[in-house]
Amino acid sequence: MGNNYVNFFATALKDNLLEMAQLNCDIGEPQPQAQTFISRGMAVIFGITGKRPGRIIIDTSKTTAIKLSQIINGEEELNEEEVMDTMAELGNIISGHTITHANNANKGLNLMLTAPGIFCGEDICITSPKIQSEIINAATPLGEIVVSIGFEGGR
Repeated sequence: MGNNYVNFFATALKDNLLEMAQLNCDIGEPQPQAQTFISRGMAVIFGITGKRPGRIIIDTSKTTAIKLSQIINGEEELNEEEVMDTMAELGNIISGHTITHANNANKGLNLMLTAPGIFCGEDICITSPKIQSEIINAATPLGEIVVSIGFEGGR
């Protein structure tokens, strides 16, 4: 069932990057992830509540986050808070679509997202004990976006 969630996320990521930023992306095959996730520069983290508790991390370099935010906002000059807000909103939209698809495909899950947390800094370690995760890499013309989705007790 976890692989379905990753597929839902891959579809939502691809569709929303195209719609919001006119960016095509190539999404790699899901890969198992170690317990510790190392950020490339800016990570947006959402908790998942419901019958399958877990979490989602959307991560990219600060450079990619800035370029992506500039395109989405249609502005060249953005401060760090505006970039973080844009990345959080993008993550919220993509994660929301993913959760909606998962709930529609699996009645009774009642999955919901928590408000996002945003972390900035290279090589920040994010550890999620008891969560088994998979990652997907999305290659865009602006740089790589990495998504980790995991659930308590398994994929």
